[in-house]
Amino acid sequence: LEAITAERAEHKLGVLAAMRVYKGAIFWSIVVSMCVVMEGYDQALVGNLVALPAFRLRYGKEANGNYQVPASWQTALLQAPIIGSFFGVLVSGWSANRFGYKRTLITLQCLMTGAIFITFFSNSLGMLFAGQVVSGFPWGGFSIIGPAYASEVAPLALRATLTIYIQMCWCIGQLIASGVLYGVKDMTSIWAYRIPFAVQWAWPAPLIVLLCFAPESPWWYVRNGRLDEAEAVIKRLAGQSTQPPSDVVAYMVRTNEIEIAITSGASYWDCFKGVELRRTLIACLTYMLANLTGLLLSNLGTYFFTVAGLPTNKAYALGIGNTSIQLVAVIGSWFLAERFGRRALVLWGIGHNVIILLVLGILGCVPQSENVAWAQGTLVILLALQWGLTLGPMMYTIIAEASSVRLRAKTIGLSRDAYYLCCVVTFFINSYMLNPTAWNLIAKAGFVYCGTCIGIWILAYYGLPESKGRTYRELDILYHRGVPARKFATTKIDDDANE
Repeated sequence: LEAITAERAEHKLGVLAAMRVYKGAIFWSIVVSMCVVMEGYDQALVGNLVALPAFRLRYGKEANGNYQVPASWQTALLQAPIIGSFFGVLVSGWSANRFGYKRTLITLQCLMTGAIFITFFSNSLGMLFAGQVVSGFPWGGFSIIGPAYASEVAPLALRATLTIYIQMCWCIGQLIASGVLYGVKDMTSIWAYRIPFAVQWAWPAPLIVLLCFAPESPWWYVRNGRLDEAEAVIKRLAGQSTQPPSDVVAYMVRTNEIEIAITSGASYWDCFKGVELRRTLIACLTYMLANLTGLLLSNLGTYFFTVAGLPTNKAYALGIGNTSIQLVAVIGSWFLAERFGRRALVLWGIGHNVIILLVLGILGCVPQSENVAWAQGTLVILLALQWGLTLGPMMYTIIAEASSVRLRAKTIGLSRDAYYLCCVVTFFINSYMLNPTAWNLIAKAGFVYCGTCIGIWILAYYGLPESKGRTYRELDILYHRGVPARKFATTKIDDDANE
């Protein structure tokens, strides 16, 4: 009865009321999610570092009067963090289940502090590659703990809001990187690319201090049978709540018992058993959206603008505008997610990209000029706008809601690794498509991503369920019953259903 009462209270709680009650959950979710700023910063940094004149002069080869870093090394530098992140995800997923999110995150921050020394003092592309591999390990952990923690401390009404905030942190990191790169673009010494690496030291120390006082996820305590500690955390997260913490914990225990009955284990292998396989595939395909819907053209915006023919000054300025627009768009997604849900925004976003990428490809086939380059740059910015408004924020919400609570860290980890494996292929192809010394497709790359977008839209239409307004118990039951994705939103689940 206590569990049913708590779940009904979750459904009745509105967004504004939840913000008043769950101030602790909001604050600590924001703190943990700030770790993702570091990943967003590095992705923008490494992707656009090759556009810095000083970096190209130091490590590039002359081509048509300009220096360009060879496509093979561009690919290697983009792949380096992926290698480290791939293993960081697997270890962090296991560690989060075994030791908790808090201790795992503090350990990763300490490792990050040391890894920055390698990239900062690197004096060759090989050493920079090694530094990026080591740095990638903690980034992989940040990418899974952020959404997992946010989804477990947030009430139902704030689940989308707090997981969407992770996308905002990623945009903040990208914006900071764009600003830093713009500030050093005219420098000709090695400090032009060392300063951007040094900026990374601004994050770990304050975050480590704050994380020492952060509460562990109450769901983690429930999964480990430490119910008294779970109640104490609920009091910290929802200090203004009139709901007894014992009722909330009773609901968590009920959900945990249902999941144990469905899948008794909690290993990586269990993510591929029974109904968990469907949930894992949804999470994996959702994360892979980033690489298959044209986002890479936006993430490498500054480099794209440069090779498209815009002057360096304008290219970097447009890169900052590109990221700023995406950041503002994320704020709009908070309202859209509550109004239209996850599935609709994903389908709209992919459909938007199909059109934009097709037009971009067509512009790549006409005689090139500065006006055409500006038109291409505008389309790339529209890709960023759409990503910030729909696909980007929904990605973090969907992977958290698609995974079961017991396997959340591991399922998100596997989905992130699916994203990294996809990166290996798309980064390789992207480097050659945009590089003037390689395939030199540039805007014609829009045709390639237009094709992948069409395929992803079809998969999402038939396979992506709507999880808006569903508690974790209800989602467990919907997946267990094998409800088709298009009927998730309309299927009724009784309060006393335990499967």
